[in-house]
Amino acid sequence: MEKKIERRGRQVENDTLIEVYTQEFRDHTNETFTWEWDKTKWSNGPLSVEIKDPQWNNFDKLEKQLSVLLTKYETNGKERKQRITKADKLEIERLENEINEMWYNNFPEDRPKVRKQRVNKIK
Repeated sequence: MEKKIERRGRQVENDTLIEVYTQEFRDHTNETFTWEWDKTKWSNGPLSVEIKDPQWNNFDKLEKQLSVLLTKYETNGKERKQRITKADKLEIERLENEINEMWYNNFPEDRPKVRKQRVNKIK
């Protein structure tokens, strides 16, 4: 008995499965979600999800500047620690203050409590 092959519909052009790919989703607030998939490593879901919110763009830039300044003064192994210049110290403090203010404006519950010394009353 001969097997009859039906030739209906559109023929398959590419039947290889895509194992590694990325998807980008954009929200109505311009928030971007980037999903990275690799079916060979993990078949149940994406390997990583990166969320970029335009509200935090300035925050990310400040953090990058701060990390560049801090890595400039890191020591490797037996090297002598390099002294931080006054200009760089002021720049590091300014960046840290700006980052903290941006963070605490969005998350006020994270702001550290100010502990005041107890005042003893003299009678």
